[in-house]
Amino acid sequence: LTNSKHEVKTLDDMKNLKIRVAGSNLLMECYKRWGADATNLNWTETYTALQQNTVEGQENPLPAIDAASVQEVQPYCSMWDAIYDCLFFCINQDLYDTLTPEQQAVVDECGQKAVEYERYINRSGDEEIMSRWQTKNDVTITDKEDMDIDSFKKAVDGVDEWFVEQLKDAGYDDGQELVDLFEK
Repeated sequence: LTNSKHEVKTLDDMKNLKIRVAGSNLLMECYKRWGADATNLNWTETYTALQQNTVEGQENPLPAIDAASVQEVQPYCSMWDAIYDCLFFCINQDLYDTLTPEQQAVVDECGQKAVEYERYINRSGDEEIMSRWQTKNDVTITDKEDMDIDSFKKAVDGVDEWFVEQLKDAGYDDGQELVDLFEK
């Protein structure tokens, strides 16, 4: 989580911060429960919005923030791991069903390896990025250990039930199954 106002260590630090959030009702609800003023904004518009203080912060993996040079206009970064926005490895079900069990096993194994590699490359440069930001951009890095993570967790307690109800309202009856997969 980066922002232009102050270090974010506690839930109170989030109060009224204008945070750019990707277009997800679940993310919007989490930020609302944390007390932030969440704004849905395309990533391509985010740097300018941060630069002009239309929004005061955003949340993304460090490589994405670094690639967009957000650290140039965001002097505070909290390493909180609050959101894990996953990327899906997908295959058409009809196509998958035409594969032999052996072929399905290969697709499953390669998919798992791709997921593990994505996580590795996404995290492998974090230390270098943070060090460079501190040196070159004078960014204050707040470590997760220095944050009151429990206050953030408590504030979103029950958001999973809220999300399941949102999915049901949209006609999806398997929302609880989806939530259960992520809790494992």
